[in-house]
Amino acid sequence: MKYQLLLAAVLLACMIFSAGCVNDGGDQTGTVTPTPTPASVLESVTILPEIPGITYSLTAKQSAEQGNVEMRLKAVAARDLRKDGYNIRYTFFVYNTDSVAKDWTPQSYEDVVNAGIPYVTKIDRIYPANERVIDVMLPRDASVKSFDVTKPYIYGVVGVDVTV
Repeated sequence: MKYQLLLAAVLLACMIFSAGCVNDGGDQTGTVTPTPTPASVLESVTILPEIPGITYSLTAKQSAEQGNVEMRLKAVAARDLRKDGYNIRYTFFVYNTDSVAKDWTPQSYEDVVNAGIPYVTKIDRIYPANERVIDVMLPRDASVKSFDVTKPYIYGVVGVDVTV
């Protein structure tokens, strides 16, 4: 019985002590730096060559490296694709909607380059029964850095068959 009373007293003391440890929100010190809220992606634009036997998927996400968007293009070729394969020039881009004319959407490589938006171009060769993955980070990989991840934006890729 003595031990039970002692145990009850210790438990009561622990509860009282731990109740005092809860922060009531008052008397906080230090500064809180707001984290930029990522804007919503309005859409993606994908314009790729229509080569029978090649399927594409383009995905994008906010990068752990603040202020950037990571894009991944996956190209999968069928077994019966042309034996020599194809060289494809991919131009990845990202832009804030307020940095271009209203309702502007790139339709070609030239549109992207002339718009002054962040872009990067990669050339890749895909062969029959082959899977290719290309990763880029914009605007980090681009020479043009004018992009704000906290504003509404559009990302995409324009591809052209440059096989000779």
